[in-house]
Amino acid sequence: MQEHIIFGAGLIGGFLYGVLASQGKSAAMVARPNIRDKLSGGMKLSGYQGHQVEVKSPQFVEMASSKSGVSEPHHLTNKSESCDFLWLTVKCTGIVRALSELADLVDDNTVILCCQNGLGSDAPLREAFPHNRILRVMVGFNVSDLSEGRLHRGSEGQLIIESGIDEVDRLIKAANSPLLPMCGTDNIQATLWAKLQLNLANPVNALADIPVKEMLSQREFRRCFALLMAELLAVVSAKNISLPKVTTLPASALPKFLSIPNWLFRIVGNQMLAIDPTVRASMWWDLHTGRRTEIDYLNGAVVSEAKTLGIETPANRRIVELIHAVERGVGKTGICGAELYRELSHA
Repeated sequence: MQEHIIFGAGLIGGFLYGVLASQGKSAAMVARPNIRDKLSGGMKLSGYQGHQVEVKSPQFVEMASSKSGVSEPHHLTNKSESCDFLWLTVKCTGIVRALSELADLVDDNTVILCCQNGLGSDAPLREAFPHNRILRVMVGFNVSDLSEGRLHRGSEGQLIIESGIDEVDRLIKAANSPLLPMCGTDNIQATLWAKLQLNLANPVNALADIPVKEMLSQREFRRCFALLMAELLAVVSAKNISLPKVTTLPASALPKFLSIPNWLFRIVGNQMLAIDPTVRASMWWDLHTGRRTEIDYLNGAVVSEAKTLGIETPANRRIVELIHAVERGVGKTGICGAELYRELSHA
């Protein structure tokens, strides 16, 4: 029995596994064959502040293909491979499809940790595993794939876990490190809304088709981000949610700050620009690999919540439409900041 199983060892999942394994913890990954091939020769993890670790022999959970074909779920060759902590790092769009596989990894005492962006991805898990403790996790940093087996944390931010359970509190204390800062919170819902405010930039980056640092250096893209944020802030205000501070500035100050001229942003926005020049949003990766994006759980969640409150969110509604158009093959990326701002401000 493993202490930790990471289900969905992509960028975030692979990085999480690598840190836990480098700390000597009992851990293994469930990964797609192409990811397994990339990582099986060894892993090197690094951070934007210079921290590094290496895992020479990554461990994987052995799965066997269903007899009905490769499109069916894969199941364990040994069903005794349950775990204490199951870290679910697949995207929101993959949760329902993964449920039958997850059943093989979960016993009565397994704690399931949901590491998805946006809102609502934990609902199918609560229905499928009503007797397990299911905790939400906010991943506050970006990980990029630099080469075979090399994963790089390219920005600041913590792994924030819904706390209140002794086992999780002990885990946080034991696993917290400079390469993977980790803490707990007793108000995960507000924390996820605060992260969602930042994730509203994901579709902007995907449509811009440039690295995040380059996007942030251009005022028109930042003004797009500010429009989307302002609508979210109206929603959380109506819901009486007080957003925790997950950036240097308070959440309410970010839209105005992002709209300042470029020359001033270069002076006072140094910390926001303290990211590697290669970093791109996860939604950019999804569009460029032909995968369905998480837009409905991000900007789409803002639109849905606003509708129940009678609040208009035209900018978020329009950017959801633009991403879905690209997914269908009828939209475009590489949109300049001025054009995207016109699309969102006149929606």
